[in-house]
Amino acid sequence: MPQSNQQQASTLHVLVLYGLGFLLLWEWLRPLKELTTTNDIQIFVMYTLFLFIVTYFQLPFWISFPVKLGAMLYALHSLYFFDVFLSFKWVPFLIEDIQYNLGLFSDQNWDEMTSLSRSLLFFILLWLVSYLMHYWLVQTRRIFLFFLITVIYISILDTFTVYDGKFAIIRTVFIGLILVGILRMMKIIETQGFSLLKGKFPVLWVAPLSGVIALSSVLGYVAPKASPIWPDPVPFLQNLSGKGDEEGLGKGPGIAKIGYGENDSQLGGPFEFDYTPIFTAYDNGRHYWRIETKEFYTGKGWENKIPTQAIALEADNPSADTNYTRIWEDGLEMKDHKARIEAEKRKEYSFLMIPGKLTNIQADPGINYQLDGVNGKISTFQDGREEKLTEYEMDYQLPVIKEEQLKASTDQYPEEITENYLQLPETLPQRVKDLAQEVTADQPTLYDKVKTVESYFAKNAYGYNTIEVAVPKRDEDYVDQFLFETKKGYCDNFSTSMTVMLRSVGIPARWVKGFTPGTFEALGKDGLREYTVTNANAHSWVEVYFSGIGWVPFEPTRGFDNPFEPESEEKDSTPAAPVPTQPDKPEKDVTKEDSSASGAKTGSDSILKSVGTLAVILLISLVVIAGIAYLFRRKWLRQYTIWRYKHKKGADSFEEAFERLMWLLKIYGLKRRPAFTLREYALYVDRELDTKDMRILAKAYEGVQFSPKKQTDLWNDFHKELWENLIKRIRP
Repeated sequence: MPQSNQQQASTLHVLVLYGLGFLLLWEWLRPLKELTTTNDIQIFVMYTLFLFIVTYFQLPFWISFPVKLGAMLYALHSLYFFDVFLSFKWVPFLIEDIQYNLGLFSDQNWDEMTSLSRSLLFFILLWLVSYLMHYWLVQTRRIFLFFLITVIYISILDTFTVYDGKFAIIRTVFIGLILVGILRMMKIIETQGFSLLKGKFPVLWVAPLSGVIALSSVLGYVAPKASPIWPDPVPFLQNLSGKGDEEGLGKGPGIAKIGYGENDSQLGGPFEFDYTPIFTAYDNGRHYWRIETKEFYTGKGWENKIPTQAIALEADNPSADTNYTRIWEDGLEMKDHKARIEAEKRKEYSFLMIPGKLTNIQADPGINYQLDGVNGKISTFQDGREEKLTEYEMDYQLPVIKEEQLKASTDQYPEEITENYLQLPETLPQRVKDLAQEVTADQPTLYDKVKTVESYFAKNAYGYNTIEVAVPKRDEDYVDQFLFETKKGYCDNFSTSMTVMLRSVGIPARWVKGFTPGTFEALGKDGLREYTVTNANAHSWVEVYFSGIGWVPFEPTRGFDNPFEPESEEKDSTPAAPVPTQPDKPEKDVTKEDSSASGAKTGSDSILKSVGTLAVILLISLVVIAGIAYLFRRKWLRQYTIWRYKHKKGADSFEEAFERLMWLLKIYGLKRRPAFTLREYALYVDRELDTKDMRILAKAYEGVQFSPKKQTDLWNDFHKELWENLIKRIRP
């Protein structure tokens, strides 16, 4: 058979293997959007596909490495930065983020790592896995273990999480069995000497294999299934470990789905994420989407006890604040912003998502707006009935507050503030109050006390968890149970605990509900950023009252960033790439500080420092890569040798290639003993590798060595094929 036909068949087989291998790896990425804080899964999928394509073409390392690295940087840029990629304005922020996370890494403070660095590590992991897939598929031709682990992975997720793996299992089994069958076929072809194109063996082998697997998959899907023999293993395991009784798991109405609800009188219990889109926001500010506040803590949850009244608002001047709904005091510097809300079909709400202090509302004619004078919710009506809006626009303001203003604030509060926002139940355990006093005792200002409580949970290993979340028993306090018993929970646990601790030391605080900013989608031509907000963005946080300023939001929940941060006198903190957090899923926003007017020297020093850090990182990376390449040299030397000599020409090419083959055999453990002649060694190699090729090549090599005239035609298709066959048979 001509060599070109063999190459065509081999290339086709490798292409099919790579395609099926990518589909198998894709099954590992599919559940991430539902089970983790990872957004924009399509970018990770496309990057993985790109890695497989580059690996398929077997480019030299000095080409493939920078190409893959460039693609990874572009993917990171697409996720986190708004600058033009080739402007490289984002590079200093990336270097600074890596610097910051290297410090966290050395301190083993994994939970505080930013989303940017987590994504970077994930891209590197995908890079390594793509190499391993190449190694398993092309070199060892063994994929069964990875296939089995994939099936187990999907089965565990389907059993213990909200991920529905029914179709994933079918896809995985189909793809995996096809892969195992093809690899087995290729091994038979190698050992038995079948031709890849001459004859019908591959077709007769693959066609029935695919047909049987497809038929089995269809029959397995449509056939009737027996009912489960065992009960749900999750409660079974909880009962077996005693957690169900000790922590109150399962005491509530069961596992709920996350979303905005109005009844908060009984907090606690597990929930599962629901990524159903609620609305799309077009906005040029950064904030939470605020809906309402709660002021009365019962020991189990939150309620409103202050008598309220409905207040009609004018669309062009919606500023009828009460003592309870006024967020910011007069006299603050305010910045104007715009926002537009487009609700998803059948997911409209009959109230507004409030981004800040509203100055104008634009919606359908005939809409009336009504403010709840206590909790601040603005409801929408038409002709006396609640009306769900599909689209509306708002002009609003956000304050510019300096950190020094907050530190200068005193404990002189209005009467309505102290009467209603320092309330605590008589049943609150004393140890909660003692803990709050202990945590804040050494702090000089009110602001320092608040920030200390806000960071207390992260510094004391309180865990973020949505499944193993307790419901307090009849004689237990919700905050006390979280602070001293379970020490794990989600936003309601963290925000309620911070509010109660602050009230315990005389600082007015209240509980706030709404949505986090959402998932960034695109930057519009009008300068408004597009965000998608889903049920999973439902969130709760804390507002603290500062005299002369108003209610300032704080974020105690592990892994969340507060979209509102006061400005320092020295530096104005501005986000380099505002990446909204997924509510109730811990994820750090990537925000950077731009230097204020400190001069060109500071900027140049920063650039030099960044360049130096980048050089150190690159040097360390090169050393690590060199070490890995040496340790795993047996796994890549064969492919490199084939690539290097396959297209060589000239009279000395055959001798050089044969000597390289001898060197490879020695590296891989087939050493030539001193007593062996070349023909004896060739016979030994053929026995070990189950071939006859080494004897043929050795005879040709001897002919060259003892011939007075070099033969220029020995490095031909025939000898190349035998030489390559021998190298491929060598196993690490």
